[in-house]
Amino acid sequence: MQAGRLQAVRGQLSQAEKQDVTALFQGGRLAEIVERATNLTARYPADPFGWSVLSSALLHQGRSEQALPPLRRALDLAPREAGLHCNLGLALLALGRTEEAMAGFRRALEICPGSVAARNKLGNALEAVGRLDEAAAHYQMSLEASPDQPRTLYNLANTLVALGRPGEAAVRYRAALALAPDYVFALANYGVVLAGLGRAVEAEDYARRALRLDSGLAEAQILLANILLLRGDAAGALRVVEASLDSGERPETRRLFVACLRGLPAPPDGSVRRQRILRALAEPWGRSTEVAAAIAPMLEADAILGGCVRRALAAWPGRLSAEALYGATGVAAVAGDALLLGLLDAAPIASPGLERFLTLARGCLLDTALDAGPCIVEDGGADRETAFYAALARQCRVNEYVFAVTATEADGVRDLTGRLAEALARDLPVPSVWVLAVAAFGPLHAVPQAGRLAKRSWPAPVAAVLTQQLAEHAEEQRLRGRIPRLTPIEDDVSRLVRRQYEENPYPRWVRPAPVGEPVSLAAHLRERFPLGDLADVPAGATLDVLIAGCGTGQHSLETARVFRGASVLAVDLSLTSLCYARRKTRELGVANIEYAQADLLRLGEIGRRFDLVESSGVLHHLADPAAGWRALLPLVRPGGVMRIGLYSRLARRGIARVRAMIAARGLDGSGENIRAFRQELLDTPWEPSWGRYLLGDFFSVSGCRDLLFHVQEHCLSLLEIKGFCLENGLRVLGVEVDPPVLAGYRARFPQDAAATDLSNWHAFEEDNPDTFLEMYQFWVQKS
Repeated sequence: MQAGRLQAVRGQLSQAEKQDVTALFQGGRLAEIVERATNLTARYPADPFGWSVLSSALLHQGRSEQALPPLRRALDLAPREAGLHCNLGLALLALGRTEEAMAGFRRALEICPGSVAARNKLGNALEAVGRLDEAAAHYQMSLEASPDQPRTLYNLANTLVALGRPGEAAVRYRAALALAPDYVFALANYGVVLAGLGRAVEAEDYARRALRLDSGLAEAQILLANILLLRGDAAGALRVVEASLDSGERPETRRLFVACLRGLPAPPDGSVRRQRILRALAEPWGRSTEVAAAIAPMLEADAILGGCVRRALAAWPGRLSAEALYGATGVAAVAGDALLLGLLDAAPIASPGLERFLTLARGCLLDTALDAGPCIVEDGGADRETAFYAALARQCRVNEYVFAVTATEADGVRDLTGRLAEALARDLPVPSVWVLAVAAFGPLHAVPQAGRLAKRSWPAPVAAVLTQQLAEHAEEQRLRGRIPRLTPIEDDVSRLVRRQYEENPYPRWVRPAPVGEPVSLAAHLRERFPLGDLADVPAGATLDVLIAGCGTGQHSLETARVFRGASVLAVDLSLTSLCYARRKTRELGVANIEYAQADLLRLGEIGRRFDLVESSGVLHHLADPAAGWRALLPLVRPGGVMRIGLYSRLARRGIARVRAMIAARGLDGSGENIRAFRQELLDTPWEPSWGRYLLGDFFSVSGCRDLLFHVQEHCLSLLEIKGFCLENGLRVLGVEVDPPVLAGYRARFPQDAAATDLSNWHAFEEDNPDTFLEMYQFWVQKS
């Protein structure tokens, strides 16, 4: 925030002394001014000039706290000086004391109604606290008094964007640029508005103009990268993103980095790009499954690891010795690949080739363990091989032991588990390799006396396996008695669904997706749907949220951190899922989520209402999805919003055929059936009629059960959803799709700028049947 102008007030000082100080201001010699002004206040304590000079200099130095005492002293001496009130507002605003700051600006305007500076600063303060309509009004009044203000035009345009009025904002950006053609922030933000209006070519031109003036401007870099991605130029987008990351990281540039990786080769060891990929996995820079999906193809194409994958595929379904699987370089070369180890810890690996290799690697681990005697001496350190096999064991737990198991391996695991249990019971030495091999085929907590493992000293990678499979399980068991039940669960289908998720809580996610600074619901929706009619969306300082069907808490945590002032009630049928969710929530230190067990159909009994109700991927698992949706409607306050996710009948046509195969054979959702049927699908030549069933969910037991073996599933069409909305007074605010899909829709239906006409989307989907492969995700508002 720029400090206010120097206030020259008549007093006992000579004109020459005042001119000297003014000259110092013009030269930017702030340290000298502070010294001179301090001297002046000592010599002339009753003259406001010295106090005014001192406070202005401190404001220019960014020392707002220190500026307050001299400002207040100056105001005691000159209470009718508007500029001093304006400067007081600036100091308070910088300190986050916004309401007091606004009072200062308003007092300045009372004294001098024509003060453009005070009116602009009041607009800034109102904008900062989200009072956007008032901010826009003050900017407009300032422009009426003095039209040629590019900064005020820019601020007004930004406020109009936040209000969901991009067309009006574009006019103000153009006016600002007419006055200041090299105003880089206006160039970049105008480009963002043009991109949102579907004018990508013009948007790219403004992004490049801004970058010619300021090559490190992050807003322009992000805009250009998004446009290049939309055009299919991932390599070009990555160059822009990496240049931005070199200057400084932002959540959006990290997300774009992940989006640019698909189809690119693995970078060399030690490179900056490789280090960023490792960070993207570990921190993470997107949902772990999305990061993993971008990186798995890199590993398959790697010279060493790719060779292992090819040998595994050639031998399948047979098994290989370690020498035959790892080749001349041995296991050490694979075990030293930090990218592979990071991927194993991040999410289920959604790659048939890597799955085959890891299945055979697990077999080699078992062979090594069976050959290891109980008296093996370990030095307590962790070599590369131990770290690799520990990461493999953790991956197997994350995917819930989805890999194929031969009869010979099953016998070996039983033998080894017996040895481990006996050694623990008799307090005998236990080699690390025994622990890792058993943990790679089944959860350690199922081993008799497993708790004794935690009392021993282990290398760090093995200790991480024990934390995952013993400590985390124990914590979830402890939480079972601490989660309240809000409603009975008596519906027959609800009971079946609860049983499924008690057996296989879904998804078993590892790390939360990153989020930016919390924003209001209105601001979130305006960013997502800039052309939508969002005038009446809740925009208050607090937000009551219901997550109806929260599963293991992944989405609940995102919602709780995305929305400013959110208070979240997250309910689910499955107590096991809720315990997983609560453990992860406690790990992350998030305190604004309340978890409870309840049947969605009976939530009306709890006597609460919400500003936002989310139910994504839930209603289509009820006996009657429409009845479930209607049960949620009374929980939404008037003007409140719902985010709904439902399966598309058209997009899941292939999955429906696979489900029909399963039903025809009478297969239930047991782990054994899921593992066997998955392998059959992977071994069978591709059948186009199955559709794109190889989604990420296919690569874990709970995911595959949810995808193909669910006990209850309905699919709908957009026309059915439209009919429900019309019958129940719901207005569509926006449909969630990727930018390329939205661009294609707008090209076909330019008259529907907000992209909310479900009849049009139905026609679009008929021509592009995989558009909603995962599900329809859309926002509606209750009238």
